[in-house]
Amino acid sequence: MKTNRKSALIAGIALLIMAITAGLIYGYLHNTLVIPNNPNSTFENLKSNGLLFETEVFGWFFILVLDLIVAWALYSFFKNENKNLSLFTAGLRIVFVVIFSTAVFNFIQVLKILNGNQSVVQESLSQQVMNHINAFESTWSFALIIFGFHLLGLGVLALKSHHIQNIWGILLIFAGLSYSLIHSAKFLLPEFESQIKTVEMILSFPMAFGEVGFAFWLIIRGGKPVTKYKSNYKITLQSQQNNSL
Repeated sequence: MKTNRKSALIAGIALLIMAITAGLIYGYLHNTLVIPNNPNSTFENLKSNGLLFETEVFGWFFILVLDLIVAWALYSFFKNENKNLSLFTAGLRIVFVVIFSTAVFNFIQVLKILNGNQSVVQESLSQQVMNHINAFESTWSFALIIFGFHLLGLGVLALKSHHIQNIWGILLIFAGLSYSLIHSAKFLLPEFESQIKTVEMILSFPMAFGEVGFAFWLIIRGGKPVTKYKSNYKITLQSQQNNSL
């Protein structure tokens, strides 16, 4: 139980730090520096705000490390419930990290361009930078399809657990399906880009609530010697049936 508690704390804290970091570097830095479909403005932003962009790049690599920590901690937390499924679920997150890391390395190429030979025509440099940023976005989107399956696995593990309320399993499965379906649609149905973005905006809150809410649950309740919610429910139900006989 002590091992489970430690694993729950590590996973929960890492997930929260990751959510905060991602909100800052993508929600603020990236969206401030990158102007979609405008290579020249993006290039100028990155050149004049080099420190901010370097901070963003560092933040992405920090998230990759946190993802690996979370993969290990969640495997350790769930392995007593179902070792094979827990291992498979952790493996999916590691696959996500590998693919996502190739996306992040596009920013290393951007840094090289920004710090390289400026005798090259700026229009060419601007387009190269935008190509790498677009490659980051598309590779990350593909990685999130795998991440969705990871969340599906976590949801199933949560539903199977006697220590976790069903609501967290349901929310994780919902988030996992949403990630996989939305980002699959981005590749398979590019002509519906605006509609897909609208659906993504609508589903973003329940998706985030499932992930962040489960992180808080891990920190507050995960691994503690609490009353077995599902087990007690089954015992009570069985007792009522026996009494009726």
